[in-house]
Amino acid sequence: MQEYIAQDEISKEILNSAKLLQAVNVNALIIGSNGVGKKSLAKYILPKSQIFEAKALQQDIIDEVITIKNDAIIIDKIQDLTNISLLLKWIEDNSIRVIAISNSDILNQKLKDIFSINLEIPDLSKRENDTKLLVQKFSKEASSTLDMHTIATSKLIINTSNNAHSLRKSIYFSYLFETIGEEEILMFLERYLSEHLDGENAYKDLIYLFEVPLIKASTKKYKSQVQVAKNLGLNRITLRKKIDIHKELL
Repeated sequence: MQEYIAQDEISKEILNSAKLLQAVNVNALIIGSNGVGKKSLAKYILPKSQIFEAKALQQDIIDEVITIKNDAIIIDKIQDLTNISLLLKWIEDNSIRVIAISNSDILNQKLKDIFSINLEIPDLSKRENDTKLLVQKFSKEASSTLDMHTIATSKLIINTSNNAHSLRKSIYFSYLFETIGEEEILMFLERYLSEHLDGENAYKDLIYLFEVPLIKASTKKYKSQVQVAKNLGLNRITLRKKIDIHKELL
């Protein structure tokens, strides 16, 4: 059975609803941002069912190449459907149960009406305990995949900006970072810069790649702007200007 991480209270409530959906034959809609666990939850509800991407399923129905009757399916990215009436007729004619996945709750009303239950999964930024468990899971996975000793949690880079997708990537990067030195960092930076050099203001446009991490690291280490300015060898006015310039990234 597909694993769905549920340590926070909101996740436990969602999981309880999912357990109910295992027992009752109704259509349900799972909503949430990328990487919050929508597909894992859908597979938890219907572990033996096929997953179809909405656009591909729509085309298969048009081409009459899909022969499913009296069954349950998972439809991913249902917000991408363009012919709602076609899908609804196919569902009704073939007695299909649907567990659908969407990044948005802004859907055609006719489509929304077929779902008896809506489950909305919050971002990881609102699920502290789930995130901790995912960090442990991805750390163990990275250690095994890369054949490295497990590294301390305090040394892991935790990025949940794109939920589990970015978190997993940041954990793997944390492990890889343990194996690289200054030479490799300069090499990676050089390659990135060479691919993004464009126009006559390249220096001005790309200097943030150096300044943003330097300001972030200094702020974490020295706390106050007075100490940050002192240890970076900048006056406070210059530091404040740079912070204002990069405020969206800081």
